[in-house]
Amino acid sequence: MLLPSGTARAACWVLAAALGGAVPARAQERMALRVEAPPELEGQAATVRALGEKDVGALLELVGLPTPGAPVRVVLATERSSLAGNVASWVGGYAVPTLSTVVLFPARVPSYPDRSMDSLVRHEIAHVLIARAAHGGELPRWFDEGVATVAAREWGIEDGARAALAGVSAGPRTLGELSLAFSGGGAAASRAYATSAALVRELLRRRGAGVVATILARVAGGTGFDDAFEACAAEPPAAFARSYFRREALWTTWVPFLTSSTVLWMGITLLALAAIRRRRDRDAAQREAWALEEGRGAGGGDERDEDDPSRWN
Repeated sequence: MLLPSGTARAACWVLAAALGGAVPARAQERMALRVEAPPELEGQAATVRALGEKDVGALLELVGLPTPGAPVRVVLATERSSLAGNVASWVGGYAVPTLSTVVLFPARVPSYPDRSMDSLVRHEIAHVLIARAAHGGELPRWFDEGVATVAAREWGIEDGARAALAGVSAGPRTLGELSLAFSGGGAAASRAYATSAALVRELLRRRGAGVVATILARVAGGTGFDDAFEACAAEPPAAFARSYFRREALWTTWVPFLTSSTVLWMGITLLALAAIRRRRDRDAAQREAWALEEGRGAGGGDERDEDDPSRWN
């Protein structure tokens, strides 16, 4: 999670100054982590240190960095800490890229969008690397969170389900609504993460694997995000989002509805009612024909005397 600027400034007083130092060339695809944790979280701290030895080459390629850069400070905090009290209870961790610092709350893992400590660490480190790739340039919340969520792991069934739920429910329908949803907490925030990741995945699908890195490079060069996005995606962010939401509305609302069992039985019922109506019309026509025939028969018979006994035979 990337904290809003105001919240980030409020949290900075509990964080130490950013750590300096260069990363040696041999560690180009390893992220140097300096982990701090209280004694009761030492087990989780060891796990995080081990994660620092994993290859981050794919993440670097996504954001367009040749090397990770300076070490990242990772602070593990308990639920009793002042750090935990400064953020919502559903937040599993957050990054302060200007301080090259990540704060994690192990007791809150798993929680969407981070199913494990591994994905949580990758998500927050991704925020730091995104900011480095953009040289601190301003990025919209949806793009930053979407890239970090995609970087953390492969797209899963839960992500698709949450994105679909956002499409059929009262989820965000514009980028403005999407950005606001991150502050909603709970289900609204979860849908915002899933929708942001879906937008970034759609961007990668349409424009290729290097599009995120190219946008970040343009922002790093001083171009505003909207202009950088349009130059790489051939349409402004708002237009891109509108086309995505329209398509999702079709596939997540109308197609499932039209192929649902409810619609199937509605169709069967309508066909049955139509068949009943046709049968009734045919029966009515047949009865009318019989009535006409009986009428003709009654008028064209032998005229016998009422006293003729044979007329009753």
